[in-house]
Amino acid sequence: MKYLSRYVVGPGLMALFLYWAFRGIDAGALWAAARAVSPGWMAAMAATTVLTLVLRGWRWIVLLRPVAPTVTVLDATLSLGVCYSANIALPRAGEAARALSLKWRRGASLSAVLGTVVVERALDLLCLASLLALSLAVVPERVAALFPWETEVLGTTFTLSLAEAKLCVLAACVAVAAAMAGAYAFGDRGIRAVETVTGRLSEGLASRLGDMLRSFVQGLVALRSASAVAEVVVSSILLNLAYILIIHQSYVAFGFDGPPWSLGMAEALVIMAVSSIGVVIPAPAGTGPYHYFYGYSLHVLFAVPLAAAMACATVVHALANLTYLAVGLPAFLQGRRARRE
Repeated sequence: MKYLSRYVVGPGLMALFLYWAFRGIDAGALWAAARAVSPGWMAAMAATTVLTLVLRGWRWIVLLRPVAPTVTVLDATLSLGVCYSANIALPRAGEAARALSLKWRRGASLSAVLGTVVVERALDLLCLASLLALSLAVVPERVAALFPWETEVLGTTFTLSLAEAKLCVLAACVAVAAAMAGAYAFGDRGIRAVETVTGRLSEGLASRLGDMLRSFVQGLVALRSASAVAEVVVSSILLNLAYILIIHQSYVAFGFDGPPWSLGMAEALVIMAVSSIGVVIPAPAGTGPYHYFYGYSLHVLFAVPLAAAMACATVVHALANLTYLAVGLPAFLQGRRARRE
């Protein structure tokens, strides 16, 4: 199942969402919109993308301090570049790659590092759910234009209402917060209880779930001090503001900040939150889902022509991944050399 998910399901989702995103769009119009982008603003987006790696690296070393105190922000930033570069080839392969990168650089324990990765992913989901909820509140009348959201798969139409979407966002926030609080409060006792219940369905599932929860609890060790919690909160806020800034920079690069659209930071928050759903879907580097959620939302919510919206999504996605490769590939090669030495 792991190989099926990695080599079949991921590329299949990528192809499906790319088809949904670009079907019916004139290639000439798409290319003309992409060519009109300001090179200066593209450079600004690349610089801000590097900043997001640094901010994420700062948040990560807060979690790593109890288990890998020698890891620096630079180490974490370069390992994150390796992570995102690996994800371009294989969905979710980057999590193991960044842990391995830190082992090569600083001799950090793989199991300890992976525990902090689980916590960081939980924080990302909590931030995503919170941003989605905030976007529903910022421009509710425009977000409502996305609903009822309908799509067709194999002849079956699926519909999601705005009320259902709000409930999904609320449920996601509650579930992630409850999981973090429960794991922190009950520790191994709670994990054993989960293993007992899930073991009635599948011993393999119980074992994997137990290992994941133990890694999560291990990764929470750093958050026992108020200063560490404050650093995680501040770095998470700055990180998501930087992501929103990238979207706003793309508006300026494509001229969406002026008439007739006049898109600003509030609209960038909405598109950032919605397009982040595409990153969660296990396609290589979010390719396909990201384009679909970014471009479709920009078109429906803010009346940007579909070709220009998809061109914007394509440029943002491509520029981010090229930036990750520019950081990650040299870091990977340097890490391998350090390992041999």
